[in-house]
Amino acid sequence: MIIRRRTYDNLRARISAYQAQVNDYHQRIDADRVRQSTAIVRGVRLSARLDRMVRATARYRAALAAETRRADRLQARLDNALGLDHPAIDAGAQWQDRRTDKVKKATA
Repeated sequence: MIIRRRTYDNLRARISAYQAQVNDYHQRIDADRVRQSTAIVRGVRLSARLDRMVRATARYRAALAAETRRADRLQARLDNALGLDHPAIDAGAQWQDRRTDKVKKATA
């Protein structure tokens, strides 16, 4: 079958246009794959950093709780050494209001 030169040139131009579209499509797909793999790697890195932060936070919270317990024990020992945990102290808490030598303010 014989075709005209113009028809042949038109077909070649259409084929070239289709090849260019296919190449563009493949380049976009490759760029998307690179972006996705970069995002995945970035996500893995962020996930690893988040895991480290969670573990560090748990360690800090445990250390804070231990120090709080230690401070509470030391405060209790100090109160005991100074006699501040004696029941008479609690019983005499209202003494300042009831004492007899307290000067009463004059009401105007």
